[in-house]
Amino acid sequence: MKANRFLSFIASIAALTFATTACEEEKEDLGAPSVELGQSEVSFDQTGGETTVTLTATRDWKATTEQDWIAIDPREGDASSKAVTIEIKVNENTGLDREGAVKFDIGFDSKTLTIKQKGTGSVEDMIVYKNNFDKEKAVKGTSGWKTYLDSFDGWRNETGTGISSVTYASNGITARTNDKYNSSSSASDYEGSGMNYLWFAKEPYFIVKKISLPASRNYTLSFGAERNEYSESGDIDNTFKHDEFKVYVSNDGSKWVEIKYSFPNGDKNKRWDLASSTFTVPEGTSTLYLYFMSTKASVYCFDDLTLSISDKEGTLIDFSKGVDLGTGGGETPEPGEMTISQVLNAPKGTAAIVSGTVAATYQRGFIITDGTDYLLVYDGSKCAAKEKDNVKVTGTTSEYGGLIQLASPEVAVVSSGNALALPSPKALDAAAFDAYSSSKIEYISYEGTLTVSGNYVNVEVAGATKHTGSLAYINDSFNAKSFDGAVVKVTGFYVGLASNNKYVNTMVTELVPGGSDYLTVSATALSASADATTATFDVKANVAWTVTSDNSAYTVEPASGNGNATVTVKFAANTEETSKVVNLTVSTTAEVATKSYTVTLTHRGKGGSQGGAEVVASVEKDYLAKNKSGKLDDVISYENDTDYGDNTVTELRVYKGQNLTIKAADGYTITKVEFTCTKDCGVKQGFYTTSPVSVDSGASSESTGSGKVGTVTVSGNTSTVKYTASEQQMRVVKLTVTYKSIN
Repeated sequence: MKANRFLSFIASIAALTFATTACEEEKEDLGAPSVELGQSEVSFDQTGGETTVTLTATRDWKATTEQDWIAIDPREGDASSKAVTIEIKVNENTGLDREGAVKFDIGFDSKTLTIKQKGTGSVEDMIVYKNNFDKEKAVKGTSGWKTYLDSFDGWRNETGTGISSVTYASNGITARTNDKYNSSSSASDYEGSGMNYLWFAKEPYFIVKKISLPASRNYTLSFGAERNEYSESGDIDNTFKHDEFKVYVSNDGSKWVEIKYSFPNGDKNKRWDLASSTFTVPEGTSTLYLYFMSTKASVYCFDDLTLSISDKEGTLIDFSKGVDLGTGGGETPEPGEMTISQVLNAPKGTAAIVSGTVAATYQRGFIITDGTDYLLVYDGSKCAAKEKDNVKVTGTTSEYGGLIQLASPEVAVVSSGNALALPSPKALDAAAFDAYSSSKIEYISYEGTLTVSGNYVNVEVAGATKHTGSLAYINDSFNAKSFDGAVVKVTGFYVGLASNNKYVNTMVTELVPGGSDYLTVSATALSASADATTATFDVKANVAWTVTSDNSAYTVEPASGNGNATVTVKFAANTEETSKVVNLTVSTTAEVATKSYTVTLTHRGKGGSQGGAEVVASVEKDYLAKNKSGKLDDVISYENDTDYGDNTVTELRVYKGQNLTIKAADGYTITKVEFTCTKDCGVKQGFYTTSPVSVDSGASSESTGSGKVGTVTVSGNTSTVKYTASEQQMRVVKLTVTYKSIN
């Protein structure tokens, strides 16, 4: 009996062993640990919903997420060579666009699924106005901070959906920088932008006018601020005082409502922090004005001003209860029509309307004359008016460099190509240059050695020890860099002394080789459409010269001269299919550096509606670094709004918020633009496919990116392609443009 039981036990053990061995032999070999997702990203609209993704994991897996609005089913599973289906659900999104993630982990490896959901808009969409005041670094002069807001525009770095009509008014405020104590330093309790901040000095106020509001009624206003009153002993209490620093809002700039604000951690002693106030405006409010003032001079610092849409209601604003804040508090007084002579003799701060003819321009403004005198119009941005335009200017007078000017103007061009007679320039030798000073704009000339340092173009007059010529914001068309190290003759308008009266600021009208006879031409390649009947170029000379044409059907006027002149080439329209090429020879018998120039005119043929073969033009890094604006050939040019300030550049830079515009000559259309950048597309310094691109009406564009090359492909005809660096700055080391003729 015992023997039978023993034999049965042995048989059971054997059977179990066999069964176990058989199971082990049948178990699937899944190989090395791995986890793979069928896709890396899913997107949902604002209403939410569900979708599925596939997962293949060769080891047991778990799914985790830190977002409570994301649901996962199942959240774990066994190892398998077969894909499993995972259900992803998200809730309705009542807030901003959002992004989350689900991590699938097997211990040895993991994969992440990115989940994006639309909301009421992106963070950028919610920003109506934002300014970190960091467009260009403020620099302290030898006589102190002279970077007042009406004479230095390096603080104008506004972005947002509501800035199209924004203007400013201010008094007693300078843009400054102090790396040890700015809003991003160790003296700050928030992540400030650093670099520039605004210093509220004597009788200070700062007004942001005409912010365009969307349909929303709820807004949050925030700004960085610090109380920093100087005390020689250092024992002064610098706790922020709200009754000294006041904030107001208005819907029309005439009556103001004070708003209360607070800091997240209370009022600090000599510490930067970010103040905020949430408020609700009445239904139908379309415009907002902001007003900041300090009742105590030279105490408060200000930075990082932002107005954004809020997702909650705040203090209800009743504009009918607004008060008049007096001088500087409201809108600029209603301006009156005045002559330039009257403007120059009126008190500073006078609102005026002036009409006149543009006598000269530079990159940040222009000079007008009405026959009574000359007046500088400083708008702090790229000058829209052209020489010989008749304009009507509305603005308020201020003083810079000892001269009266109109700042923050509104300019209307009435007509173009008007007659303009400039006076004979006052010639300044070394002694006269050192002694030079004037209380008003004068037309002057001087000779010296030109030097280029960054964006600064100066002229050292031999024998002068007190003054240096400064070719302020000189237009790119003068190609000042080509004269670097050479003796030049400068003719232009005196627009004030700068930097402790060292620099004689000059708005240039003519820049030519100095010290000897000269002959130059403005272009050696001209292009005309088939229907065109004229083309022009400029001759600059102080010697006798002639112009001849190798085609009698193309005549020139004047055919000779002994000074500066604009040469007009006259011809009939080209009715043939092919282009005509004409050579014009400009020459002199005088002893000059270049005695003869050939100007080639290409008079395009009728061709087809879309022209012939495409042409590809490009420029490389070295050219782009030296020419912020320039030409790829005689058809394609580019203009860059960016002001580099003191920065030394090794490529073409388009700073955030600025524009790079590619232009084609008449009769041509751009089909493609390629930007080769220092970084990959979608990374700071690279091309962003989401940044706005503007083309001519009737055309459209598509932006794509691969590696460091961003491409804009155009459908339809366009003579311009404008890229706006809305995301981050772009740095270009090669610019390639494809174009073709359209007639």
